[in-house]
Amino acid sequence: MKVIDIKAHVVRLNVCNNVIVQVETDEGITGVAEALMKRKSQTIAQSILELKRYLVGKDPTEIETHWERMYRDSFWVGGPMHCTSISAVDCALWDILGKASGLPVYKMMGGPTRRRVPVYCHCPAGRTPELFAQNIKACKARGHRAAKTTLPLFYGAHRPEDSQPQGSAYSGTQGEVDARWKETELLDPSILKRIREFMLAAREAGGPEFGLAVDCHGRLNPKLAIRLCRELEDLNLLFLEEPVPPEGVEELVLVQRETSIPIAAGERWSTIYGVRPFLEKHAVDILQCDIVNCGGITGMKKIAALAEAHCVGMAPHNPNGPVATMINLNYAAMVPNFFILETVGSERDEQIAGEFLRNPVRREGSYMPLPCGPGFGFELNADAVEKRAPVLEEGTR
Repeated sequence: MKVIDIKAHVVRLNVCNNVIVQVETDEGITGVAEALMKRKSQTIAQSILELKRYLVGKDPTEIETHWERMYRDSFWVGGPMHCTSISAVDCALWDILGKASGLPVYKMMGGPTRRRVPVYCHCPAGRTPELFAQNIKACKARGHRAAKTTLPLFYGAHRPEDSQPQGSAYSGTQGEVDARWKETELLDPSILKRIREFMLAAREAGGPEFGLAVDCHGRLNPKLAIRLCRELEDLNLLFLEEPVPPEGVEELVLVQRETSIPIAAGERWSTIYGVRPFLEKHAVDILQCDIVNCGGITGMKKIAALAEAHCVGMAPHNPNGPVATMINLNYAAMVPNFFILETVGSERDEQIAGEFLRNPVRREGSYMPLPCGPGFGFELNADAVEKRAPVLEEGTR
């Protein structure tokens, strides 16, 4: 079997453009994957297509060799942009191997380690604690038992989506704090206590058994992050995500050592080399690398093993499309130190899955069952790919 072509389709799925990748072989088996990097979709698509020069004519089942060549022979190793294109091709190659073997990818990797995968959903904070409480109750009514929001007041302005709490835009909207506010600038000293009011309302609405997580998007400096942790310490959070900018190991260590709240991070790190210093310094309790950005199945399996040696669980970043979710379900089934999977979890998100996949896996309460088909266990609806044109992407931090 040989690779004969690679295709990259930029499509609009939920709140951003996604890249649907197809690696075709001379035996009629096509591997499908998804790539996503906000505001860089066209660049990523072109980077994927540039890998054709190496891959066409090669045996698609020699995955470890191909990963190493794609990574090392580019000379400019590392970084999420470099690794996103590799991730897409790597996942598509695993899909080919699974389909050729007649097995789910997780079975070829020694799984399953579990029969169902715990998931959490997105929940917008809205403009008031009362609205956030309503949104949490709506998540719970749809069967979710854990939810994540971004920092209230940073991303909490009233928008039409607030009346549809499981809508697509849970974050990134303009709150009271300017979208371009930098962590070294002056912040209204009342903000942190007001964030507590939001989270307290959410805890009361969800109850003690409901998992609550907060994503800071790297917006705070270490001292502000520590103060926020102290405001939220008694609320038994599932985790606090990216409290400080993602580049600094020592800055994250400062926060992690000052709180009992589990600190999660990693969506903007790639490969074992990017993750290693954070694990060695014990800067993170939960690792959130994204399978579409950090090296695909091959890269994420190695990251999980490294994390397991440091008693760290995997909670992959996945506010992505339905293809990425199917890939993540296979990943969750193959690693023993899996914690929980991020999903948008909205009605709209589930409708898109039904549109793009002929046999999507349906959520059952707060879990998703494992796909059973060969490869990643889905068939792509090509017509849906053609119908969704990309749009111009803009945004802030």
